[in-house]
Amino acid sequence: MNQLTQVNQSLKINPNFVKIIRKFFNQYITPIGVIYGNPDTGKTDTALLIAEIGLKEGLIDYFASNINTYGKGERITNLEDLRKWLALQSGRKLFILDEAGVSLFSRDALSKLNRAMIKECMLLRKHHAHIIFILQEIVHLDEFKDSELTGMFIKKKRQGNKFIAFIKLRNFPLTIKVNNVPKTSIPFNTLDISPFELEKQIEEGDVEIRGLPYKVAYLYAKTGNFSVIARELEKLDGKKWKMQQVKRLLQRYLRESLGIIVKKGRPRKEETGEIK
Repeated sequence: MNQLTQVNQSLKINPNFVKIIRKFFNQYITPIGVIYGNPDTGKTDTALLIAEIGLKEGLIDYFASNINTYGKGERITNLEDLRKWLALQSGRKLFILDEAGVSLFSRDALSKLNRAMIKECMLLRKHHAHIIFILQEIVHLDEFKDSELTGMFIKKKRQGNKFIAFIKLRNFPLTIKVNNVPKTSIPFNTLDISPFELEKQIEEGDVEIRGLPYKVAYLYAKTGNFSVIARELEKLDGKKWKMQQVKRLLQRYLRESLGIIVKKGRPRKEETGEIK
């Protein structure tokens, strides 16, 4: 019994569905997949099913998502960590972004997160990666229709207790209908929120562990006000802080982060450009 037969029997999947997934993963010219449909049509379930098939078929080596899959896949909830994962994780990869419409197309995020994600998608081929966007709002489908990077569309519908999928691959003329798409065995909670932000959110506990210079930098990023930072530090240790002391701690953090070594003492004339 070959691997394809095993996957089909264990998940009871239409063989055509597995063949489509194989075609999608076996090329990197169009690495983006889109799953869309009305609420409660099993979009997230289908995305995780694709990841499951990809792993069992040996089409991908790793998958990650902003969905909480309870350790079955790595959870990534910000673009900063996604970039690192794509660049540093060897092998073939799949990232699933649930509630992509909420994350990418809100008015506040449009100018930064959306543009940054588009740039990252253009590099997917170099990272041997594919990405699947799950859209909650059909209006956002237009963002992907004309993209040369989009290689697969899956429209989900529900008929009674059955979940139907209409699949269209780029450069393939026919739309393939798959009746009664099975549920994935990858665990997830349909009521969980799947956040995705531009930058990694810093936990307050991490700030305390990393020391005072880091805390000052963290507070400066939040407030941009040295007087406010001085008052916050005073609450912690009861000491009176001057703004110059706060600035020095911020400078120290920046030097350590950038690996800059400041030489003590007066510079030599050749270092200043002075002529003897």
